[in-house]
Amino acid sequence: MDTAFDDGIMQRMEAGDFVLIPPGTVHSHRYDAEFPHEGLCLRWRVTRREGAAADEIAVYDKLMRLKDWAPTPLRDEIGLGERLEKLLGESEAGEQAVFLQMSFVRLLLRLSESAASSTRRAHPYAEKFSNGLVRKVDIFLGDLQDRELDVKLLAASLHLSYAHVAREFKRHTGRTILQRMTEIRLNKAIDLLLHSDLSMREVAEQAGFSSAYYFSRVFKATQGVNPTRYRAEGVQPEASNGQESQYAEPLY
Repeated sequence: MDTAFDDGIMQRMEAGDFVLIPPGTVHSHRYDAEFPHEGLCLRWRVTRREGAAADEIAVYDKLMRLKDWAPTPLRDEIGLGERLEKLLGESEAGEQAVFLQMSFVRLLLRLSESAASSTRRAHPYAEKFSNGLVRKVDIFLGDLQDRELDVKLLAASLHLSYAHVAREFKRHTGRTILQRMTEIRLNKAIDLLLHSDLSMREVAEQAGFSSAYYFSRVFKATQGVNPTRYRAEGVQPEASNGQESQYAEPLY
């Protein structure tokens, strides 16, 4: 199997290889039908609880090192495969969930120790992860045809919680996902206003606004004039005070 990340360069994965893919990383796989393979994909989430003791915080910090390890196929030289097989066997045997979780944490800590000593770690790539997340959110919003943004669907498409997606998006763009969605829809509406004969209701509908009235309010708040005047003038006036719109459609 071949796999690629942000740079689009395919890297070969052989039997016994593994790869860590941090949340939000843009990636793709290519399979060779002549060489079928079997593999295991695991997803996990690490959270730090309020009032955690010092030793718990230390474990949390060690596990978070895994986010900084550049995704690239690596040979399993620390027995990850054997540990996972043992863990799955314990699960099938009916072992209690708390003991399975402890075993899995020990496995991740072993992997974290390997990451800490690996010469293949690459901190700069951590920034690319979030940039990839921003691009994926933009693609999702641009392809959104419905009038409503389903945050659960967005989060599921990225295999992340919506809270994490929203926080990272705001951190890297300086605006909320709702503000970005409104911006995308306004840009589409402007294009329709200038290059079509659609009515205001049709422009609002095709741009993704819930009503012509709501569209007109948002448009004037951001562009300084209503859409009818904007179309008549054919020239984009300055936005009022250069401020972003505070309007946001409700989430469902």
